Amino acid sequence: MEPCKHDVAKRPTEDPARGESGRILIVGGGPEQRAALTKVLSRRRHRCTHVSRLDEAQAAVVQQRYDLIVLHEILPDGEGLALAELVQKKSPATKMMLVSGEGSFKTALEAIRCGVIDLISAPVDLDEVASRVEKALSKTQDERQRDKTISRLQHICRELSVARDEVADQVDALCNDLVAAYREMTEQLSDVAMASEFKTLLHLELDVEEMLRTTLEYLLTKTGPTNAAVFLPDAGKHYSLGAYVNYDCPRASIDLLLDHLCAAICPQMSDETEIVAFDDAREFSEWIGIDDGFLADSQVIAFSCMHEGECMAVVVVFRSRSNPFEAKLAGTLDILRGIFGESLARLIRIHHRAKPQWPDEAEDDERDFDDEYGYGGLAA
Repeated sequence: MEPCKHDVAKRPTEDPARGESGRILIVGGGPEQRAALTKVLSRRRHRCTHVSRLDEAQAAVVQQRYDLIVLHEILPDGEGLALAELVQKKSPATKMMLVSGEGSFKTALEAIRCGVIDLISAPVDLDEVASRVEKALSKTQDERQRDKTISRLQHICRELSVARDEVADQVDALCNDLVAAYREMTEQLSDVAMASEFKTLLHLELDVEEMLRTTLEYLLTKTGPTNAAVFLPDAGKHYSLGAYVNYDCPRASIDLLLDHLCAAICPQMSDETEIVAFDDAREFSEWIGIDDGFLADSQVIAFSCMHEGECMAVVVVFRSRSNPFEAKLAGTLDILRGIFGESLARLIRIHHRAKPQWPDEAEDDERDFDDEYGYGGLAA
């Protein structure tokens, strides 16, 4: 075995005109031929290693990666092309050139199948071999540069893909936030429009009965067909039926049911600030203390209409559980009940002001004289 201490050329300063130097393995051929070829390639700034046997070449390929292998067809311990399979496994980027004495078509075909890129006929011309080695190395460098470019582009693509996913997630989150904000804003605008509409309708009414009728009509546009009753308190905080809508209750029992509701629910609701809802009529009946037969299989909602801490009315709506109220109805009722309570208080103040009131007696010198209204400033 020829020492793998073989001739290794030192790597001189690279010549920009020549490009990068290559690492070359020379396998087979006579010792003088290998030495001469190594000398020629070393002058061209390439690092060369040469061995004579197949097993030495296999060991060298396992230990080191080469840019180019100059391989003789016939070796002392086997065929040179036997090295090709190992090279393709260990270093597929390595190029191979085959030196053949025959140069037959069969040899060329087999060499191509083994990945050989160039076939050199023996005897060899060293300058020609060196020139063809340069071309093979140039091809290797181009492929290496291409692989580097591909690797860099793949890395960039992975980074872009990660960035795209992050941006997509952020866009999705932003879109969801915008949709939620738009939905919330739409609901708020809808609530504002509804409140303004309801308040305008009630401000047009100066009669309690007309206000109750308008309120129930507007309430039905939000709840759909339902049974509804409005109970009003008197000065002594005793409640009585103000108005009602009968949707599906039997006519024979509606009066009795409303009387029971008034007596049972109004005392409990007069101080209740929350909307009370029951999906099970039995729970509601137990809560207000009446027979559950009155509201069998009904869903019930009750709420008080407060103004400045005072209960102005108690409203009860109910209908069959087979046609339940929508979940968003609670928000609508909360807006309407505040406006209804305020409007009732306004109407009561108007009625109180409309009653004749005489000023207290006063001394003549304490009375203020008014040119337009006369004494006491009392308007007609």
